[in-house]
Order: sequence, then C-alpha cells, then structure tokens
Amino acid sequence: MQKKIVRIENWSVVSSVIYDGYCELEPGRRLTGDVLGHTRLRNGLIFTSAILNVDRRLGLVETRNTIYELGQVNPEYEHWMQVREKAQAA
Repeated sequence: MQKKIVRIENWSVVSSVIYDGYCELEPGRRLTGDVLGHTRLRNGLIFTSAILNVDRRLGLVETRNTIYELGQVNPEYEHWMQVREKAQAA
C-alpha cells in the first residue's frame, strides 16, 4: 500500500501527545499541527504517530501510515529552533 502525502501547517515537533516542550525534527518524535487533506481525519489539529524518516531537502516527514509535507512552521517552534541554533553556535 502506498502512503498518502498530506500537508501539515503550523507544525512543531514534540516527544509525545503529552506536551513537555519542543524537540528536534528527527525519528522517534511526533509532529503536531493542522492537517489538510487527510483521507481518514478531518482537517484540524493532530499529533502524528512516531516519525520514521525525515527528508529535509524535500520537506517531507514519514510516519507509519502517512507522509507529511511540511507547510508553514509554528512561529513559537521556529523561535525555539533559532534560539537553540544560536546557543549551539556560541
């Protein structure tokens, strides 16, 4: 079965559905955001299953049943990533 590609907007990365802060975009984490065009879910806020693969070049994130096309990032998450990058560069 071929996986569906679904767009996710206002996305961020967390460790679980019990939010305890943001995480790096990497396997084992979960996306959360507003999904658009999913065949089994209504448009709106979701938490994905665990991330299996990330293709940063194409902006795609694969989970067990779906491939998510990354749209606009959540502004708070984007700020978190920028602060983290500056701290690592220092």
